Amino acid sequence: MNSEFTSIIEKENIKQMERNYSDIKGVKELIDICWAKGMEYVIISPGSRNAPLSISFAKDQRIKSLVIVDERSAAYFALGITQQTRKPVGLVCTSGTALLNYGPAVAEAYYQRLPLIVISADRPTEWIDQDDSQAIPQPDVFKGFVKDSYQLPLDANNPDDCWYLNRMVNEALSKAQSGRLGPVHINFPLREPLYGVKQYPDMDERVIRKVSSVDELSSDSIEMLAKTFNSTKKILILAGLLHQQPELNQMLSQLAKQPNVLVMTESVANVYDGNFLPCIDRVICSIKEDEVKDFQPDLLINFGGPLVSKMIKTFLRDNKPKEHWFVGKEDHFIDTFKNLTSHIDVSPFAFFKQLLPLVDIAENGYANMWKERNAVVETIHNQYLDNLQWSDLKAFEKILNAIPEGGNLQLANSSVVRYVQLFTSSNKIVYNSNRGTSGIDGCTSTAAGAALVNGKTTTLITGDISFFYDSNGLWNKYLQPNLKIILINNGGGGIFRFISGPSGVEELEEYFETVQEYKADKLAETYGLDYFYAENETEVEAILPEFYAANKRAAVLEIKTPRTINDQVLINYFKNIKT
Repeated sequence: MNSEFTSIIEKENIKQMERNYSDIKGVKELIDICWAKGMEYVIISPGSRNAPLSISFAKDQRIKSLVIVDERSAAYFALGITQQTRKPVGLVCTSGTALLNYGPAVAEAYYQRLPLIVISADRPTEWIDQDDSQAIPQPDVFKGFVKDSYQLPLDANNPDDCWYLNRMVNEALSKAQSGRLGPVHINFPLREPLYGVKQYPDMDERVIRKVSSVDELSSDSIEMLAKTFNSTKKILILAGLLHQQPELNQMLSQLAKQPNVLVMTESVANVYDGNFLPCIDRVICSIKEDEVKDFQPDLLINFGGPLVSKMIKTFLRDNKPKEHWFVGKEDHFIDTFKNLTSHIDVSPFAFFKQLLPLVDIAENGYANMWKERNAVVETIHNQYLDNLQWSDLKAFEKILNAIPEGGNLQLANSSVVRYVQLFTSSNKIVYNSNRGTSGIDGCTSTAAGAALVNGKTTTLITGDISFFYDSNGLWNKYLQPNLKIILINNGGGGIFRFISGPSGVEELEEYFETVQEYKADKLAETYGLDYFYAENETEVEAILPEFYAANKRAAVLEIKTPRTINDQVLINYFKNIKT
């Protein structure tokens, strides 16, 4: 057969396949709008009530549909994708408790400002609370954790219902991506029969474009703020959880050249410069009581999401600046330090772009004082590590030195993300962590989703409790060879040995630390991952290159560390810095 003729037939078949959808009115309309509004991936969990959605997404070749059975893991997997792409990612589930399993990831997406689109199938309204299977009240189930919830009409057969459905789906997808980004929930009641399909005309549904206002302050507002900025001797700019933004980074670098301006960051802020102060805790703990007033800022400007460091939050709450500006597009005031004086309702990029040309050259050396202290503390840090026994802290030193340049680093919560803040971050790595709500429950799933789309070596550093908690994150067929999981196995939730409350009670090991003796080798075998193991410094140094060289499938490196000495190692670490 003529190859050109064959190509024409294939294209026509694809076109025809793309126009076959559920025969339930509204399903095709929803998918058309999702695609037009930028959705590239949808994660589907199997079920019967969502069959019209599952079948239709599967037949539509514009949006990639992936199937993950466990809804909690599926939602975090989707979060990992949108974390990397900044585009809306769909989640489709059946009715009942399936939807509730999305809850942790939806909350995380809300506080990370990520556009997850939850599309839940539902039973007809008349069957809710009637002791029928999988029939629970689903509208507004995520109230407080989504930007908005939308209830679509059942049996949208008359013109007004069709118009209403179209408008609601358009609004939902636009709202998720406007202003403060965040998740939305679309609840879609569906009546049986559920499995019918039909071919639709080759035409797309109405798409309503949202034309946003200019992201900038008025000239009067920025001049007033610049006047305060230029008259202030001690300015602290504090960056929280952010995705990588090179242009914002450049503006902060310019401001950091000012001797009265200190830019303080964390690894998950993803901003870097030699003039920034990246290791907050180890510097803050070095400040003696008679030095506090010297280090206290007069003006605090913070932006981005939640901070990891509890020390900086305590320091700024106890030593309040005269003014505190929060910069960001938010629907409510974020008063983390209990001293907010101005909420500047534009993006950080827009604010600093307008501010920078108005900044006067200053003479005060507030930033130099911090930098000199940081240099002293870094020397102590390095000396301590040079003589340190095998422990969690020593393991992190070895691991962080081995992360490939250009890679993506995913940090599990609890001890892991805190350890990493003690080491200077690299401008050759992108750092991510579920620090929106700081839960341990989906770290592996998030990393797996990120690895699917970012095309980079994606390293997840995780603790044993986080890893085994989210073992279903390995239960899917989308794990990529670029996914590298480093499991620090110290036999329990070691963070509870660092916290003053639980560390002193007799129930510590069973009720808080949850001591365990599991290994990951059988899980790796079950899910088809390469497995590596090390239990001392020499073995870790030898095996890390081999671990990163393996490139045929995803891999796990399990590193065994002592369980009971890590709290004393950290206590001594900070004691050395304080002296």
